[in-house]
Amino acid sequence: MANVTPETAAEPDRLSAALPTAPGVWERTDHEGGIVEYVIAGDEGVCTAAKLVVRPEVIQEAAVRLDRKRDCAHAGTDRFSTVEAAAETVENELTTVMDSLT
Repeated sequence: MANVTPETAAEPDRLSAALPTAPGVWERTDHEGGIVEYVIAGDEGVCTAAKLVVRPEVIQEAAVRLDRKRDCAHAGTDRFSTVEAAAETVENELTTVMDSLT
């Protein structure tokens, strides 16, 4: 199933290129298949203080999926029909978290 991709999924290279760089204490990691993780490391254990994972959506008919984690808990998922809408939301999420830290 790794090779099955609906026609609506975002093109991985285009998605990765459209996403913002990691501001402040965020760290960005790019993985194969257009998966991009933004992480703020946690103080204890393996859990992160905050994490956003952006990927082409291959299960539903959206183009992009955004998953959020806070500590070890799932904090929500959004799906977007365009790369641009996903990139704008990611930028807003990163900025909002940075603003809350200052």
